[in-house]
Amino acid sequence: MQHANKDLKAQFKTKAFDIDAIDRMNDEMADLMAMSEEIQETLGRSYNVPDDIDEAELLGELDALEADMALEEAGEEVPSYLQDEALPDAPDGVMEPLPAAHDGPIANQPASAQRTTAS
Repeated sequence: MQHANKDLKAQFKTKAFDIDAIDRMNDEMADLMAMSEEIQETLGRSYNVPDDIDEAELLGELDALEADMALEEAGEEVPSYLQDEALPDAPDGVMEPLPAAHDGPIANQPASAQRTTAS
């Protein structure tokens, strides 16, 4: 028993049994476990996706979209949603410039019309 006691004391005095190092390692392991649990929680989160999604219906919609895209590519046309709307034609002829805005009487009107407009 004395021999076992002596051997244990010798082993505990070595650096392999440094209590501070063991505590640090235990703290690091606890931190890593907490990060792992946080990652698992994030990956397992539900994003309110309904459980009754019909995969066949989704694949059908995808096939329809692909068919539409193939038709547009085969026709070499610009898709309808990218086409420019038709603009109205520009007016023909020379447009008369508008008179400049000012506080005085209008120059081209007769004097009698200027008085009634000013009143």
